Amino acid sequence: MGFTQGIQTTNVLTANQAVTNSVVPVDITGFTKALGAGNRLYWEVTGVFSTAVIGGWRFLAHSTAAPTTYNALFKIVDITTLAPAGTPFNDAQVAEAAFTNASAVATNYQLKACGNIIANAATTFSFQFAQNNAQANNITMLAGMVMHLWQY
Repeated sequence: MGFTQGIQTTNVLTANQAVTNSVVPVDITGFTKALGAGNRLYWEVTGVFSTAVIGGWRFLAHSTAAPTTYNALFKIVDITTLAPAGTPFNDAQVAEAAFTNASAVATNYQLKACGNIIANAATTFSFQFAQNNAQANNITMLAGMVMHLWQY
């Protein structure tokens, strides 16, 4: 079967967004989409974020109602400090769950995440983030992060 539509929506984070002292995921500004029952959505998020020394990260592709189908892939790379440089952190999911890591490195990371859901009921899909260990230093999503959405 051929493609029926191209990218439906492209959202760009226009200003840095930070979380401090919280492990409760919050929506990345503009990275949400309302879906009706039975709607299908493929999503992709790419960009750069930074963490403090002990905060780590928590990412979640979240649906407010349990979807019929859910899968997500996460890949995060610290290209400056891991041995060997460029070692990735990866996760693959078939049920909604936070992708977490207690990385103790204060640096910038590359994020690539994608997946799809089929909405069981009317829902709002969002891409969220928080610290993995609540502490005084920020985890910051850097301006320029992009979310592409395809509804099919």
